[in-house]
Amino acid sequence: MTTILIVDTRPADRQQYTNLLGSFGYRVLEASDGLEALELARTELPDLVITDIIMPNMDGFTLTRRLRAEPLLAGVPVIFQTVHYLESEVRKLATSSGIEHILGKPADPQQILKAVHETLKQPIEPSRLPQTGELQREHLQLLADKLYEKNIELEKTNERLRNLSLTDELTGLNNRRGFMILANGLLKFSRRANHPLCLLYIDMDSLKKINDTYGHAHGDTALTHFAHVLTQTFRDSDVIARMGGDEFAVLTIDATESSLNGIQARLQSNVDTHNLKSVRGYNLSCSLGIIRVDLASTFTVEALLAQADEAMYAHKKRRKRKV
Repeated sequence: MTTILIVDTRPADRQQYTNLLGSFGYRVLEASDGLEALELARTELPDLVITDIIMPNMDGFTLTRRLRAEPLLAGVPVIFQTVHYLESEVRKLATSSGIEHILGKPADPQQILKAVHETLKQPIEPSRLPQTGELQREHLQLLADKLYEKNIELEKTNERLRNLSLTDELTGLNNRRGFMILANGLLKFSRRANHPLCLLYIDMDSLKKINDTYGHAHGDTALTHFAHVLTQTFRDSDVIARMGGDEFAVLTIDATESSLNGIQARLQSNVDTHNLKSVRGYNLSCSLGIIRVDLASTFTVEALLAQADEAMYAHKKRRKRKV
């Protein structure tokens, strides 16, 4: 099981990560400052450390340097989280320390998951062990054995991540499997943290007509263009997926009633803008169903998708009657 160490002085901030990452099956450890984190890392050998920068006793940069100096911890990746993540000085220092991802506070759940996934899938290079003269020969052999075991475990984890296909090859969006994994985790997180969720089920109209009239290559192009419209419309924190064929789903967190109206208007505006620029002989259009997720319910993601699908078909029928 992949182990992630969360380092933050605020219990509430640590709890956000514990709830979210625990929902996705990660083993999560907590430390309140850099000193405690370093001691915990030496005994637990985490696969990833997510740490605040500004902390008493030992700041995030010092913790990172101390980890790099430990033979068994030198290859452990680190993600920073901070209120000051936009400051250029912080980014320069982070880059010089080998930190690729910096999360703001509070961080978006989807941004956390993306940073964790991208960081863990990077291969870990074994760190160079100290020379024999620096340690007793028996101690050195013990370190080498532990390092070998840890690298084997990390290789297996990386292989599982590589084999876990979550992306639709045509559009680059999440596929159904990727959506179900992310949606189940976000649903658990939202129920614990009481964050509102909305689910949109979207059908791209007339795909069969495009395929029959212009050929399947044009149908594939229409799907990729529509996927691009969706990524323009929704936030990076929203889970966007092609569920199969001409059907798409979007799970959005912290969406209010007014923002949902704005989302629908923005989607239609982006579709219209695309159609004005298109010279392919056909226009894009879509039908969509929207449901607000009742966090007090016990509905599964599958059941919620069925409800949103019904709402989408009702919208499609209303549009046909108007035509």
